[in-house]
Amino acid sequence: MSPVGAAVTAATSLGVTCDAPVVLHDGSNVVVHLRPAPVVARVATLTASVRPGIESWFRRDAQVARHAAARGVLATRPISPAVHVDGFVVGLWHHEPHDPDHVVAPGDIAARLFDLHMALADFDGDLPRLGPCDDMERGIDLLTGTVPASVQALMRAENERLGRALADLPAQPVHGDAHPGNLLATSTGLMWNDFEDAWRGPLGWDLACLASSTLVDGAAAVAAYPGSVSTEELATCVELREMFGVCWRFVVAQRFPDRRAEAEEKLAAWLAGF
Repeated sequence: MSPVGAAVTAATSLGVTCDAPVVLHDGSNVVVHLRPAPVVARVATLTASVRPGIESWFRRDAQVARHAAARGVLATRPISPAVHVDGFVVGLWHHEPHDPDHVVAPGDIAARLFDLHMALADFDGDLPRLGPCDDMERGIDLLTGTVPASVQALMRAENERLGRALADLPAQPVHGDAHPGNLLATSTGLMWNDFEDAWRGPLGWDLACLASSTLVDGAAAVAAYPGSVSTEELATCVELREMFGVCWRFVVAQRFPDRRAEAEEKLAAWLAGF
């Protein structure tokens, strides 16, 4: 069964009628608008290879989204976070009409991120403590035979070093992948989406997601953030985010071979820093 077939089957099992599914995104997960129903399915594909028991990530996604909404932050609305279909895990969400071409201003995303951090501060649900480092550890394993063993060894050493540094930083629930692509421009305002990567870590991690994004002036967004994050914390998080991006591009290239050149380019740039 294909991811789209799994999405339709999951929706049908819950009484949702869908006869014209449209793929909105095919990357880490496959996201499908189950037309004509106002429902979106997220089907775990690449993320399932890095995150054993991916349903727990999907459930946390729904829990964090509900908590943010209860605190007055616009967030996407889950219907059923984890439906199992023929080996796939499918999450179902309300479809939120939005403008995919909207360009978010640095100050706007900084303000919305601050609001989200304030809303999540009292979330007491179970969250990973070293989310991206744990993902890196599993992701590096998937690179065997794809990159030289020496590169894998360097990544492991850096991941351990940065993990120790993160453990010493103040931590609270964070979005985990707070780039502009996860902020939807809806008719009611900017709405946070995709809390799958949420973890309990430094605020600097979410700012590092902004700093490394190509969809916004990262430096301006970080400068506009109303909260206080030390330069040392931000630098540590940016280092980890950059390595995370290199590793993840190679994982993505295993499913999309045309992305391999991009992964090689990012790896060469990363290695040039040593």
